[in-house]
Amino acid sequence: MASRCSTMLLAYSQWKGCTILGEGCKNDAECAIICQEDGHVVKSYRCIPDPTGRDRGTVCCCTYK
Repeated sequence: MASRCSTMLLAYSQWKGCTILGEGCKNDAECAIICQEDGHVVKSYRCIPDPTGRDRGTVCCCTYK
């Protein structure tokens, strides 16, 4: 199983103002941790279905200040 860090690198992309990180998130609280690990000040975070059309299930939508 890939570590969270390597998973984030594989699943990083931009989408309509948010940075997409991770894959297979279960809830928004998990995304708070993943978004903060990216090293920026987090404005908002959500666990959403992958909007990019890739088969990653759910991903974190991170918005930074």
